[in-house]
Amino acid sequence: MQINLENLIRDYKGDGIPKIDMHVHYLPQAYKDALLNSGKKNPDGFPIPKWDPEEHLKTMEQLGISKSMLSISSPHINFGDKTDAKILARKVNEEGAELVKRYPDKFGLFASLPLPDVKDSIDEIRYAKDILHVDGFALPTNTHGVYLGNPCLDPIFEELNRHKAVVVIHPNKPSSIPENVVEDLPIPMMEFFFDTTRTVINMILKGTLKKFPDIKFIIPHAGAFLPILADRIAGAIQMTSIKTNEDKVDIYNALKNLYFDVAGVCLPRQLDALLQLVSADHLLYGSDYPYTSKAGCIVLADALDKTNLLDNDQHRAVYRDNALNLFSNLKDE
Repeated sequence: MQINLENLIRDYKGDGIPKIDMHVHYLPQAYKDALLNSGKKNPDGFPIPKWDPEEHLKTMEQLGISKSMLSISSPHINFGDKTDAKILARKVNEEGAELVKRYPDKFGLFASLPLPDVKDSIDEIRYAKDILHVDGFALPTNTHGVYLGNPCLDPIFEELNRHKAVVVIHPNKPSSIPENVVEDLPIPMMEFFFDTTRTVINMILKGTLKKFPDIKFIIPHAGAFLPILADRIAGAIQMTSIKTNEDKVDIYNALKNLYFDVAGVCLPRQLDALLQLVSADHLLYGSDYPYTSKAGCIVLADALDKTNLLDNDQHRAVYRDNALNLFSNLKDE
């Protein structure tokens, strides 16, 4: 088995469909410096991965990825100081834009915002769109306990809605974690899924999705626990009087209008559950490189290539066509 795995990692060339990677990260120098200066040598229980553009491009070639839409991962850019977050957002966005300028056919960019500050975030949206010409925005599930869906963030979402922005959500360490429970397990293994589920449900219950319908949200990791909890939450809503804009909350309708990347271990069970809620035209490929190693990306991509949960047309849609439909500026190379 080990020999087969080694052969796969060495010889993998994909299934011939050029992929557009919607969940992939970059680590510009300003971000690495900020992580080290904040004492986060091993954020979320993982060491900071090595990353450079040239090695990234080699990994893309082996994985059959034609374009990577770069974003900053957890713990994102706010380490507790408002001014530092504003400065770091500008730095990482400008460094990302320089990468796109240097490799326009290979990289796109989701800009970071200095959440939860409203004015600074709106200023950065306008700069990122008007000056840097970014493709969209990357928001953490929470910033120091301020979760997406909190009404204090509505002016930021109003500005994103005005731009008809594509917004990728990325999990962050929850604002509170019980002590002495699975403390040896890295944060992303379970807590990222809880936090993704928590913030999406919060946006649904607080009416964020209805108030800002022109934002296209991309939910990470095949929806985390949403496919499992949707029926339970829908049942709870039926037994309560929860409403948004005087309308009863429809959890199923809200979820089917979101987009989901399939980064991580979504097979054999999670993808099957997600496809019972959303159609394949709302799924997008994601590698999670470099936080997932090249070898891990290859193993996961091979599993996606071979799954019978998607037919040939659906595979092409997930790997490429859905992203092309989401971004009018991407060229079908």
